[in-house]
Amino acid sequence: MSGKSQSLAALMAGAAMALTPGTAHAFQREQQSFNLPRQDLGDALRSVAAQAGIELYVSARDLEGRTSSSLVGRMTAREAIDGLIRGTGLVARYEKGAVIIAGRSAAETPDETPAEEIIVTGTRIVGAPAAVPVTRVSAEDIRNGGQTDLGEVARSLPQNFGGGQNPGIGNSQGAPNENANANGASTFNLRGIGPNATLTLLNGNRFAYTGVSSVIDVSAIPVSAVERIEIVADGASAIYGADAVAGVVNILLKRDYDGLSAMARVGGSTDGGNVQQQYGLLGGKSWASGGLLAAYDYSRSTAIKAGDRDYGGAANPETTLFPAISRHSLLVSGHQAIGPDITLAADLLYKKSRLRSATGYSLTITPDQFGLDNLSTSEIFGIAPTLTAELGGDWRFKGSGFFGTDRTGGFTDLYFGGDLLQRTDKHFFNRNLALEAGFQGPLFALPAGDVRIAFGGGARRNHFFAASPTGDIERRRDNIFAYGELLLPLTSPSQDIAGLHRLSLTGALRFEDYSDAESIITPKLGMVWEPVEMLRLGASWGRSFKMPTLYQQYSGYSAVLARAARYGSGYPASADIVFAAGPDSRIGPERSKNLTLSAQFTPARGLELTAAWYRIDYSDRVAPPIPSLLGVLDNPLYAGLVTLSPDAADLAAIIDGALLGLENGAGRPYNPANVVAFIDARDRNIARQRYSGIDLSMRYRIELAGDEALTVSAAGSFLKSRQQLLPGADWTRLAGTLFHPARFRGRAGLTYGGERFSLATFVNHMSGLDDNRQATAVRIPAYTTVDLTARARVWKGSEVSLAALNLFDAKPEAISTALPADTSFDTTNYSAAGRFIGITVRQEW
Repeated sequence: MSGKSQSLAALMAGAAMALTPGTAHAFQREQQSFNLPRQDLGDALRSVAAQAGIELYVSARDLEGRTSSSLVGRMTAREAIDGLIRGTGLVARYEKGAVIIAGRSAAETPDETPAEEIIVTGTRIVGAPAAVPVTRVSAEDIRNGGQTDLGEVARSLPQNFGGGQNPGIGNSQGAPNENANANGASTFNLRGIGPNATLTLLNGNRFAYTGVSSVIDVSAIPVSAVERIEIVADGASAIYGADAVAGVVNILLKRDYDGLSAMARVGGSTDGGNVQQQYGLLGGKSWASGGLLAAYDYSRSTAIKAGDRDYGGAANPETTLFPAISRHSLLVSGHQAIGPDITLAADLLYKKSRLRSATGYSLTITPDQFGLDNLSTSEIFGIAPTLTAELGGDWRFKGSGFFGTDRTGGFTDLYFGGDLLQRTDKHFFNRNLALEAGFQGPLFALPAGDVRIAFGGGARRNHFFAASPTGDIERRRDNIFAYGELLLPLTSPSQDIAGLHRLSLTGALRFEDYSDAESIITPKLGMVWEPVEMLRLGASWGRSFKMPTLYQQYSGYSAVLARAARYGSGYPASADIVFAAGPDSRIGPERSKNLTLSAQFTPARGLELTAAWYRIDYSDRVAPPIPSLLGVLDNPLYAGLVTLSPDAADLAAIIDGALLGLENGAGRPYNPANVVAFIDARDRNIARQRYSGIDLSMRYRIELAGDEALTVSAAGSFLKSRQQLLPGADWTRLAGTLFHPARFRGRAGLTYGGERFSLATFVNHMSGLDDNRQATAVRIPAYTTVDLTARARVWKGSEVSLAALNLFDAKPEAISTALPADTSFDTTNYSAAGRFIGITVRQEW
């Protein structure tokens, strides 16, 4: 394929639909109602293509800086497209179910063939076909779902697990290093592998880490500025580097927006608490060579208390099941052409939030008498500039940078007998800096098209500071990286080879060098085979990795003196042991091997079916190697962690390196001569986890009279996961047990409507869980909720929407707790919100 042909193929398509011969040219005959404001030409063309159910192919370079006129009235899709490009110098060529738009010379070339839609996430090569399915959540999907926070969007996805750093995670809820709510942030957590193992990007860029985790707070991003979210649930460290073990989530902003809109939303839970207010402004202006968009969002919600819910009876009525949160968010995004072939863009994000919660230590005494009062504050700032340049010969350069900070503050007050016994201030600070540059373009031509390459490199610096009563922690991690990716097309549709409609191979390799870890090389291979136009088969294999967080690695361990009789048998009463537990600076990267096989089937217009099978072998996971120290000296499984008759000098080194020195739990003076064993229970790269399952999805859009349509969607994720704590130990089940993802999660929806109104309903289902914390497991039944939303335009530019989430008020199952401070249901899988009713008013100018 020539350079010009590949440039034409590099673009944005609408929904990929295979049309039957009887309907192939219907979009050129049937009239539809269009009502589009003046906006970016690419956005207008995509809107027409999506409404008409046709594929759109156009070069991003041909659209750069172009603005459409408004489009109002009934007309055919061809008339609409011709009207939009009139006077632009672009020419449209119409083929079976597709329109190709380019400069006059390119559009009139008879052998041009429509190619792939552009893939933004999961590859650095424009036009490379995706070897695994890409899940897309559009702004329209978010509004139809009644969601006004990206955290809500994340938690609604079947592939995502609600555990991790999310608001509402309670006390004693699984792994404390993962299921924590440091500052009210919301994060993605694909497969339940951990929020740090899902890489989240904003317009393709990393932003500042939040709290003590290597994640970004997606609730900081105003929903009104989001164009769509792309999710690739496949290991991608060869493309993006660390943390992309479970997959990549890319939040893409609106590129151009002309006008101003304001929204207000109020709502609350019918069972009490969770009274929400949200107000937002979105404004933008585009011009011939660029555009600017700004979004501001303010929201606040009241707390949900245990006394508001009948399943909260095991806790103090004043204990908060969901904290009170207030948040201000500001986002600015712009782009400007500074020459015929150079474009400068930048995204800026700022968020300030406040969270308040309380925990009672007694059923009858209020938290301000006996319990905890917690205040957390968060302030996020980040800016990411990008420079792109067209170099000729279809080669492109892209340079990008990022600077951002995330500051968490606040305090925790401990009350006893009505008096303030202790105040613990908290202060976590993250600063991230990154620079990256890359090139992409064609190497040489094959009969099926150009062999294309992308390569580049860069550097990142992460700085972390934490104030602690036992000593401040300040650490920095630097890394440099280089990457390369290759696309090899073997057959293409233009060759018309039976059984080989399309066949292509991709390969990627990335090198990373860290200041506090060994160098890492991660490969990735992919294959796309389309036997016929309507069926795509894909395979992807690769290695990925995750670095431990700086807090996880450097926050310090404890050294404890204890009597030996508690840890082994046959020792005299005078014998002692020393054990060390907690973070260890010697830990390193966690590593995975990922394999995904997928199929995408488009048998009819508007219908797409997708299936993917995946397997993740995750090794070297950081974990404490001994679940219980009781009897550890008698268990040969832990022999490698025990040093008998330790040398006094070695013990002194362990004690000197401990955060608080030696903590004496023996009740008698420390004497190295009496220490019969040293037990090293510090965290290490020792655990192994295996994840496998199947993702299924279906989407069917049926065009009706006028501009109305009926969309049926369904998605489900089956998951099997287990863990082996150290070699030789038994494998334990994860998925389907308390505080871990369910074996199955699904979401099905039905949306009907058009420009004037829409109705949508969604059913969410989660299979049951086993509470296996005791000898006899307790079954927690399956959980199903129904959501309903309605939107209507009541006058010009005004829209009113009503959302009823969890319409039938399904409730979590109460679980056994050991203490009143423990949360009485599984907050990683269930929400305390219950039935929520909200109304939103939106005005556009």
